[in-house]
Amino acid sequence: MSTENNIYDHPGLNELEKASHSWLAAIIHSSDDAIISKTLDGIVSSWNEGAQRIFGYTAGEMIGTPILRLIPEDRPEEEPAILERLKSGERVDHFETKRITKDGRILDISLSISPIRDAQGRIIGASKIARNVTDQKRARELAELNARLARSNSELEQFAYIASHDLQEPLRKIHIFSELLEEELVQRPDIRKLNGYLDKIKGASNRMSKLIKDVLEYSRLSNADQSITNVDLNQVIREVLHEFELVVVEKRATIDIGLLPMVRGIGPQFHQLFRNLIGNALKFSERAPKICVRAEGRHIIVKDNGIGFLQEFAGRIFDIFQRLNSQDIYSGSGIGLALCKKIVENHGGTIKAESEPGKGSTFHIILPA
Repeated sequence: MSTENNIYDHPGLNELEKASHSWLAAIIHSSDDAIISKTLDGIVSSWNEGAQRIFGYTAGEMIGTPILRLIPEDRPEEEPAILERLKSGERVDHFETKRITKDGRILDISLSISPIRDAQGRIIGASKIARNVTDQKRARELAELNARLARSNSELEQFAYIASHDLQEPLRKIHIFSELLEEELVQRPDIRKLNGYLDKIKGASNRMSKLIKDVLEYSRLSNADQSITNVDLNQVIREVLHEFELVVVEKRATIDIGLLPMVRGIGPQFHQLFRNLIGNALKFSERAPKICVRAEGRHIIVKDNGIGFLQEFAGRIFDIFQRLNSQDIYSGSGIGLALCKKIVENHGGTIKAESEPGKGSTFHIILPA
């Protein structure tokens, strides 16, 4: 019999008792939680509207049927174990488990179950409150995941910093001793041909030093301590062009900048993004560079007339250490575009490239509104 219906229709109850039972029935009826009673055989005897909202079954569909229809197949021993505890008079409090809805969804449920006794104190059934905690559990799991991720990022950054420091030290020694050898060779004209070898050693150590710095910079991009502010991309571009002023003059580059939007983000990261893109456009060019930066809302386009690349490599160019050109012709660590991708993704956006050998490249950056 439902606890919501006929709960106070008994001739022995006085008006106060009837009012109390009526109030109890109203609470059960309006509760967001599922309030269910069942026999010691696991047969449902009452089912409130909260239960219908959570599990999808009406009272007519559930009353008189086994509660087992709500229990996933991989938990066959759970209900018998609960019933045994109830038969011994034990309460079950905040038992977290899973239940299945009418449409087959699996929910995370917290159960509190109490034995029901008759007038003589005999246990005749059980009353159950089932709360849907799926969203809370997902939020808790997400918070735990974010905490672990933050710890991992912190450990990675610390490792990268220590590793870069330890790796830079032997490189500094290589560079210093190379310079000392070079000074000695000035006094030995007969073996000056070794200068070429020393130049290669110094060049390699300089490239390695730059690579280590870039790796450290890449690892630091996940630093969540940098503040989010309003960033004027027009000002960012002006600062970047000021840095490249001598290169622009030397290469006789033409740069056309349109009106760019104000965005929310980390200013230094946007500076690095455009510094890498414009720097690449200036570097990877066999003729006077032509660079165009335009915006259509939050869609920012950076176009150049550089050496370009095959479109089939458009995805790979954003991979760390990926290079499509010889180190002997164009120097670099192969991290620049990987940094660009990480910066854009840090801000919830996407970046893609279109290119053709000899005709230049176009980078499309789409930032969220």
